[in-house]
Amino acid sequence: MEAFHADPRLPEVPGKPKKAVLPKPGRRVLADKRSGVAVPLLGRPWKRHRGAPFTSKQVLPKLRGRAERGMIVSCPVPIEAQKNPRDTALLAARWTLNLHPKGATVRWLTSQRVKGGWATIYQVKYGKRSSVAAVVVLDGGMAKPGLVFASIPDTQRKRWRDIYRVVSGARVLG
Repeated sequence: MEAFHADPRLPEVPGKPKKAVLPKPGRRVLADKRSGVAVPLLGRPWKRHRGAPFTSKQVLPKLRGRAERGMIVSCPVPIEAQKNPRDTALLAARWTLNLHPKGATVRWLTSQRVKGGWATIYQVKYGKRSSVAAVVVLDGGMAKPGLVFASIPDTQRKRWRDIYRVVSGARVLG
């Protein structure tokens, strides 16, 4: 956690962040047996995509003239798991900055316990643009916890509510 606190891109985590009101999870899921988690399978305009280097991946279509697009992925946590799932989620959120443009900074929106793990929702700012992202860390009974990551840029802000659907619907397989 020393590296987390030393990273200038990350502000201090508030002691008691706001709790998000999560919608009722849907029934359709995408099973990720490698990490032991189930990810909500979202309908149109979301499309399933080849996952590599992730185990599962869903993407929004690209907008004309824009390179960034929304995505939902799952995989085993790509960092060393911590004793506390909250710490693992925060470090995983730090790791996801590698998937955003260089110079990205974070503003924490919410961080809360979910069934089987921990969820963190945050805003990532890079230049004049921003994204809303979420990390859900769940103990799926595998060697490493499972990670569900969702990120939607402000060019597709109509889909930002899907972040909360992913957080409420991500669960342990079984």
